[in-house]
Amino acid sequence: MTVPMASGLLMLYGTGVAHAAQQAAPGPGDASPSLARLLLLAAGPLLLVAAVALLLRRRARLRHLTAPFTLPPAVTEAARRGDEDGIRDCATEEVARLGERARSARGGTAAPAEHALDACAAASTVLKQARGIPDLAGAFALVAEGHAALSRTPGVPAPLPLCFFHPLHGPAVRRIPWRPDNRREQLTVAACTSCIRALRARRSPETLTDLLEDHPVPYHEIPADRSLWSATGYGSFLPDRSLTSLVHEQGL
Repeated sequence: MTVPMASGLLMLYGTGVAHAAQQAAPGPGDASPSLARLLLLAAGPLLLVAAVALLLRRRARLRHLTAPFTLPPAVTEAARRGDEDGIRDCATEEVARLGERARSARGGTAAPAEHALDACAAASTVLKQARGIPDLAGAFALVAEGHAALSRTPGVPAPLPLCFFHPLHGPAVRRIPWRPDNRREQLTVAACTSCIRALRARRSPETLTDLLEDHPVPYHEIPADRSLWSATGYGSFLPDRSLTSLVHEQGL
């Protein structure tokens, strides 16, 4: 609750109490204040506390619904260790958290909540069928889409997807031009701070790998017709579409 709002409540309460006190004061013909006036004076502080608690609760709920998505530190740590089970456990928790947040938002604007629930369903499907860390990263990318739908402000650009090079680095901070070593055309991808720094220093960014004929390669080198994540860059290549819609279309 902001200071002006709190001050306004206190002033309102003070004015009400003063007025009640004046009304409760015995007049020339009154032997004692009425019971109703005494109850009003006694209930005033309780009403004020209840009003403040209600406002604080509402503000906390609004902050919860508009908070930007970030990956929990446990995800980054598990990814650094290559701990697939740890990443899966974190993904399960994040899918559940998105579902809870989306259901809480149903009392407001319906469309964002429904989009978030669609993303939650898609993430749950991908999570159940995940065969490795690239698929688990896809579940996180879908969770990020769901949170972005809930946090979207009209007139403000949508949040960027997770980092193209390694989605488990977390949300990207900007889109940058990038040319793969084995291709001539230049791409535009969403990247996190650490990957941007690596590219500026002419170093290869840490990149999520997948298996191609039993050999680990950067995931984006998997043929696009064999990997949804390679085809979409976990959202980097989808300026006008969503991963959620593709997952539902492909029946994953």
